[in-house]
Amino acid sequence: MFKNPVFPNVPILLVEESVFVRRTVRSMLEQSGLRHVIEAEDGTDALNRLTQFKPSLILLDWEVSGVSAAQILGLLRDPSRSTETCVPVIIMSATPTRKLVEIAAESSVRHILRKPFSPKALWQRIAEFIPTIEAVEPRADKPFSSTPEVNPWKAAGVAG
Repeated sequence: MFKNPVFPNVPILLVEESVFVRRTVRSMLEQSGLRHVIEAEDGTDALNRLTQFKPSLILLDWEVSGVSAAQILGLLRDPSRSTETCVPVIIMSATPTRKLVEIAAESSVRHILRKPFSPKALWQRIAEFIPTIEAVEPRADKPFSSTPEVNPWKAAGVAG
């Protein structure tokens, strides 16, 4: 049985036009501890969101309207226009083509997820950019400590 990974709650930008797909991907992210998800419904909205916060990862649908995904990648990787030229991007596409792969590679995109994809496939790609948090197993002979190093619930982001 595959165990859900637990990631630190870092900011993610999810760019997807379909409300259904956004909700599905958000659910996958939340299952793994990623709850700071900012959604953008198209390319123009994505650029506006990028002026408001700095994501640790971008999940970008290739088929967005307004500003295209290729244009977003071009602007994002241009050091004269962006301070976040190294932010990791995972492309999502129902129909990945050779051209998409070439553009993605030129823009330092290492992963393209073909839709529909499983939570496991998404989590495996995310794990290359964001390390998982290993929860400490409680010991039967010692009560939980209040320090984050020993308290497994705090280490997993469950307790405040």
